[in-house]
Amino acid sequence: MRPEDDAGVHQLSVVSFSDLERRLHEPPSPPPPPGPSLIRIRQLLERDPGGAWVAEDDGQLVGAALAIDRAGVWGLSLLVVLPDHQSQGLGRELLERTLEYANGGERGAIILASPDSRALRAYARAGFEAHPSFSASGHRRIDAPPATVRPGDADDLPLTEAVDRHVRGAPHGSDIAAYLRAGRRLFVYPERGYALLGDDGITLLAALDEEAARDVLFAALHAAAPDREIHVEWITARQQWAVSAALDAGLALSPGGAVYVRGDVGTFWPYLPSGAYL
Repeated sequence: MRPEDDAGVHQLSVVSFSDLERRLHEPPSPPPPPGPSLIRIRQLLERDPGGAWVAEDDGQLVGAALAIDRAGVWGLSLLVVLPDHQSQGLGRELLERTLEYANGGERGAIILASPDSRALRAYARAGFEAHPSFSASGHRRIDAPPATVRPGDADDLPLTEAVDRHVRGAPHGSDIAAYLRAGRRLFVYPERGYALLGDDGITLLAALDEEAARDVLFAALHAAAPDREIHVEWITARQQWAVSAALDAGLALSPGGAVYVRGDVGTFWPYLPSGAYL
């Protein structure tokens, strides 16, 4: 991938995920604004150029993949192929390129998979362990935010790194700063946890214990507009605290995709991973 591919990769993702919604018989979502998507693509291309790949057909971008490596924890941030180029082995080739980025030296690896049956099959065959997940959606019902949590900013990056090391063995580092540049809002429980809130819901949450995890989740949800549907994703069986917390916040559970892991990814609890930065 080259820097000038960024807008094309964004458009690839819009078209591919819209097609996925159609195949899953889900109501169409409005296309995401390009700004946050481009920040993500540029962040990963700059920080992980060896994990950033595109596929072309006669000069046109038809597929893309982005992978990260954070202190030995590998993650697949994006894998998209245009609908009329799918089921031809292109996705498999892109996945292989991103897996080569780790060169077999990763301590652990993470993939967040949509309910697409082809993706679920591909990641299982790549040696990953599947953890089916729930999503929670709805209009939040929280009377007041927890007093233990405050708004955060870039000065709180050392806290996020310390919590990340405890939860998954590797800090996100500048990925959190990229989220803040993209307009995400940070909420911190001093010394114990944090959560990031986007326009549509929770984009990342990590804590040292379940009490802190619930509090940062409630604080972030309370900050969301009460008339807007909000989402909490990637809730696996390991995250029972999030199941009860989401229900207490007035959200409804539904089947999601799956969190795939292999190797050592830390305790991975209490943790709701990031779709962009794992």
